Amino acid sequence: MSCFKGRIICFLFAIFGFLPQECNSFGLSPRETKPSRYKPINEETETNDPLRRQIVSSIPFLALGLPANAAETPAEAIRLISSKTIPGLGPPDVYYPAYFVGRWKTTRIISSSDDPFFKDLENLGVKLPIQVTSESRFVPYDAGKDFQQIDDANPNNVPAVADRSFNEKSYYTALSQEIDRLYSSSKSMPSIQSINWTPTNPNVLSMDYSDGSSKEVKVTKRSSDVSNDGSNLFSSEFRRITAVPSSPSGIAGGIPSIYKSRVLTKWRQGNSNDVIEGIEILYNEAGVLGDKSTDPLQLGIGGSGAISSLYGGDSKDLADWRSTKTKILMERM
Repeated sequence: MSCFKGRIICFLFAIFGFLPQECNSFGLSPRETKPSRYKPINEETETNDPLRRQIVSSIPFLALGLPANAAETPAEAIRLISSKTIPGLGPPDVYYPAYFVGRWKTTRIISSSDDPFFKDLENLGVKLPIQVTSESRFVPYDAGKDFQQIDDANPNNVPAVADRSFNEKSYYTALSQEIDRLYSSSKSMPSIQSINWTPTNPNVLSMDYSDGSSKEVKVTKRSSDVSNDGSNLFSSEFRRITAVPSSPSGIAGGIPSIYKSRVLTKWRQGNSNDVIEGIEILYNEAGVLGDKSTDPLQLGIGGSGAISSLYGGDSKDLADWRSTKTKILMERM
């Protein structure tokens, strides 16, 4: 028992007029009590007092309520950190159970997509599904601002966060290499020249590409939930993406486009802490549906097509969301 707990319990004993010999080590003695206020226990008359018996029997429970380093469940640890929300944004980051910490061989199978990026690849001969194998890394959330100087250990068994710059660059490079390997006649994806992201501000990820284009991904709102045993995790992030195309001269300077995006991810622990399965659905806003009317008198402010029949005449401003579905398997390296 800690010194602090011992003093508290001995003090409670002293209140009721008796003091065990063990309490002398804390500098307390029966002389420090006040006999004029507290009468000693009369074994024959007072041990059967219901109130006294109830108070004395509760002392062990009072001791249990004292400060202690009680072990938290994975869900409690994550919810405690996630409770420190940022107004309008939510938790500062997505927090994962402690067993996520480490390096992982990550296999992604992009099963279906109607996103313009994959539609353009399809026109060049790239057919889904595509399997991409890369490396992912998760670190303890208290690892500090320099992830390069840590190992895969998690001595405090604290929740993890994703190393977003490492994971994004690894996946993008692997996807580009896979497309080049399988479809050498297709146009190559520009390589990442630089990537900027800091753990202290995990909401902004900026990338510059070799062709002069750039992209910034900014999380504007997030939420997450974890099962009590930490074996299942769900997260949702809303993002604003600013893409700047390259100019004909090969340098930045094109007209930027801004669109909304949302990522839904669900993780499930495998048969051990060395296998994790996941499903990801990525929604990107690809402009508006643009179901304009064929009637010139309506001046394009509404439509009479299939979309307008569902959403009315304002369908020309209705966001056109495109989705990409991916199955994920992570195996510890």
